[in-house]
Amino acid sequence: MSSKTKLPDLEDRDRLIRILESSLSVTTAVQFFAWTQGPLQALLPHEILICGHATANQGEFRLRYFSATRYFRQQHFDAACSPGNGLITRAIRKWQQEQAPCLVPPPPGRAPGEPDWPEMLVRLELRNLICHGIRSPHGGVQSWFGFCRVPSPNALTAHLLQLLTPCLATTYARVVAAESEPQAGDLKVRSLLTPREVEVLELVRDGLSNPEIAGRLKLSTMTAKNHVQNIRVKLNSRTRGQAVAEAIRLGLIRPARQDVHGNTE
Repeated sequence: MSSKTKLPDLEDRDRLIRILESSLSVTTAVQFFAWTQGPLQALLPHEILICGHATANQGEFRLRYFSATRYFRQQHFDAACSPGNGLITRAIRKWQQEQAPCLVPPPPGRAPGEPDWPEMLVRLELRNLICHGIRSPHGGVQSWFGFCRVPSPNALTAHLLQLLTPCLATTYARVVAAESEPQAGDLKVRSLLTPREVEVLELVRDGLSNPEIAGRLKLSTMTAKNHVQNIRVKLNSRTRGQAVAEAIRLGLIRPARQDVHGNTE
């Protein structure tokens, strides 16, 4: 990326300011997704965002995704993040080496890099990937963000990502911190559902049907159906999708393992 790359017009500069200002009100994963699909989308269009963050206590580096396409599934994410040769794992290593926004596959005229990446991008429903991050004080990875299905990524896209990454890191870190902090009334909220009902609802969130839930948890289909009905009643929800959304809002389950659109029957 050329150091001379700049935002081309005042409209993009205004969009950048709106992104920065609106980020201050983001505290939950649902708000974070809405922010990336609203103000952020206007400046850096994408369909999938993969976020990585090193936890403060255990020092673990955790990845999750936010998707606006039904084609990208949990199995694609798991395969992309597999240790060793997973595409995301390799992309993070590539970013660590270059310490600059990385585009996969590379733009025309540059070294092709690893020849199997284009095939992996197609197979994993990612199409393309442009990523950047922030190093920790000890030289590791503190935060990392990968944007996929970006229309015609180029040097300007890389420049935008470089500008946006500090804001992304601060905003996402706030979301992660809020999720890990106990909130007043948590015990009462968590007692709404039994541990088994939470298991069932997590599978509903991941798009499984009642028979699939029954098979996964070794239940009868009727028992799985009854669990789903009880969950809907407890959460005052008319549909499975509404139950999932309400459970996420209450912090009973996390949105990390779902295609954000969700599936309802």
